[in-house]
Amino acid sequence: MEDRERLDLFKAALALAAADKKLTRAELGVVEGLAAKVGVGKASFEAMKAAALRGDDLADNICFSSPETARRALELLVAEARIDGQITDEERSLLVLVADRLNINGQEFQTIYQAGVQRADGIRRRRG
Repeated sequence: MEDRERLDLFKAALALAAADKKLTRAELGVVEGLAAKVGVGKASFEAMKAAALRGDDLADNICFSSPETARRALELLVAEARIDGQITDEERSLLVLVADRLNINGQEFQTIYQAGVQRADGIRRRRG
């Protein structure tokens, strides 16, 4: 994944985590980890977090170089949404919007969605 794609994934993950206007500890851990991998500094992270919690559309220009990368990114976003044990209506709506922006729809979305849920549930089981 290219640097721009990593940044897009981080912004989408942050928007998704804040879709319900709160960040759980699990969600915050995921987005902080992504921020560190992308190289987003603390001040920038805090500003972006505040924007996401206000409802600003951080994932408006999300773009990936290949359909496979887009599918992997969407699966990670679904897993992130599920990591706290549930996917809220707000999170699901944003996932559908991101999928649409990535030209992923219908059965392909459902397949990716289920894979992301299974991935998150597996992580949660391993963590206890």
